[in-house]
Amino acid sequence: MCGALVRRSRLGFVVLLAGPMFSTKFGPFNGSTWEGLCQQVFKRKYQAECYMQMPASPGDYGIEGYTVNTGWAFQCYCPEKHYTRSELYDKQRDKITTDLRKLKDYEKELVARLGSTKLSRWVFVTPEIDKNALLEHAKTKEKEVRGWNLPHLSDDFTVLLHDGDHYLVEINEVRAASGEALVFDDVTPVLAVLSGEREEYEQNVYRKSSHRLADKKQAPNFSDRVQQLSQRTIEQFLEADGYFRRISSTSPTTYVRLVRLINEYEQTVIETSATWSGTAEELTTKVREGLAKQVHEELSPEFDLANANKVARLMTARWLAVCELDYG
Repeated sequence: MCGALVRRSRLGFVVLLAGPMFSTKFGPFNGSTWEGLCQQVFKRKYQAECYMQMPASPGDYGIEGYTVNTGWAFQCYCPEKHYTRSELYDKQRDKITTDLRKLKDYEKELVARLGSTKLSRWVFVTPEIDKNALLEHAKTKEKEVRGWNLPHLSDDFTVLLHDGDHYLVEINEVRAASGEALVFDDVTPVLAVLSGEREEYEQNVYRKSSHRLADKKQAPNFSDRVQQLSQRTIEQFLEADGYFRRISSTSPTTYVRLVRLINEYEQTVIETSATWSGTAEELTTKVREGLAKQVHEELSPEFDLANANKVARLMTARWLAVCELDYG
């Protein structure tokens, strides 16, 4: 039985190709790239309200920008890496506390920049929110800020929490205008997690290697051939996840695009395996060459033909081991 299978961006801001980033269904981000996307979104969504970006120089006053007509202020935050739910809450809570305090600490500077505008809403914008845990903290801080009676805040000053889904339409508009693929995912694309035992995967590969070499079954060295093919396939299977982790760490944006393509192609692999009427080796070749072609066409120039062929070779070995690619 098969084992369980549990550059400068065209968006207009710099994407760091190395270092930790926070993966979301919108793509991988750090603080700078998330703010860059948000600024484009705010300018598009709140144009009628006269959105004004607040430059970080000469200082950070707790807001990234505001609307002149309605007094909505925005503060962006993106984790630099993935945290546990508890750690993420702590980071977001502390960010809210620190930046709301700046409304008081920089009262003079903010009054000079806001003019007659009074801030009525302070919106914390982050890719993902544990809303139940964070909402209580936001309401506590909101009450505290109102008690400061600051001249540049309205009497009904409110703290709001927005995740990326609040701006999905605008994010897709920004992507479309820049020639980027649109976002329709519900969750961050990831490779399926392997939950089986290595021995089980080795047995799957050995069985399938026999099927792939069926036309040579009468050869005197058939067993040796099966063993050699099995060993080579297992080595590629074991290499696969490390290779994809290297792509993720060196080019997170490309990695998300690659995984999204692989996951969709995997559905084709499963369906084709169920309906295939040719030989096992013909199916294996079709799957491998088909994936290489798609990766090269969709992800060039990041993936030249050599890189595309390697991705296809390693993923085919992975599918053979976990039985997404099977021969009945």
